[in-house]
Amino acid sequence: MAIFETSQQLHSYISELFEEIATLPEAQEALETLSLCVRFNYTMPDCVMTLTVANGEYTISSEPCVDVTPDVELTMTGDVAHKFWKGELNVMGAIATHEIGINGSLGKIMRLTPLIKVAIRHNKERS
Repeated sequence: MAIFETSQQLHSYISELFEEIATLPEAQEALETLSLCVRFNYTMPDCVMTLTVANGEYTISSEPCVDVTPDVELTMTGDVAHKFWKGELNVMGAIATHEIGINGSLGKIMRLTPLIKVAIRHNKERS
């Protein structure tokens, strides 16, 4: 059985995580150094989310970003996303086995690493 039954559940899970971490000093520090747009294409359930980071702030939207071309697109199932945000996934292994598809520069997505680490650490603590 899938972790997320609906797109709304998946969207809420990730949106709430980002709302919570935005208040953390480590996340604010990571945000200050980023200027990046990442589109997450989720399947099972289908959900598209766009994370845009610039000038120390971010937006996360379920709307397709028409005015900005994403620097990177990541594609994965909802279950893989859950493992990813819980820190239970070998990301490089998931990329190698195509559990996570990447369209764009791996170098650009690596710039998100500090923010992702804060999100994963916080997500583990809230469970």
